[in-house]
Amino acid sequence: MARSRQREIRVDGVDYRWAVRHLDPGHVVVRVWHTAARRGTPLEVRVAFDDPWLTFGPIVTAPPGRVAEVFTLTPVTPQLVADLIRAALAAGWQVDDDGPRRFRLTRDRERLEPLSG
Repeated sequence: MARSRQREIRVDGVDYRWAVRHLDPGHVVVRVWHTAARRGTPLEVRVAFDDPWLTFGPIVTAPPGRVAEVFTLTPVTPQLVADLIRAALAAGWQVDDDGPRRFRLTRDRERLEPLSG
């Protein structure tokens, strides 16, 4: 898979950088850093995403009415990243702490759940 590139985003007047990397055929990791902080806590969120290039066969052979139930085909967008940043801040993420802060976005993309480690 190609290297992910860092993008910039401004959320509620604060500048961040973010990148997406492939984790496995069913997940990606969104990583976010505060632009001004040279050190600090990056945000890492595991997001369900069934890459259509990697799961083409199962997607095509699945019953049409069940594809949306079984596969998560909505990609990571800047709007989702902004929502993740706001949710992580509300959950206690602070950009000036040490070590990454890890979460998992629920499959319905409604809430963040903390991950240990």
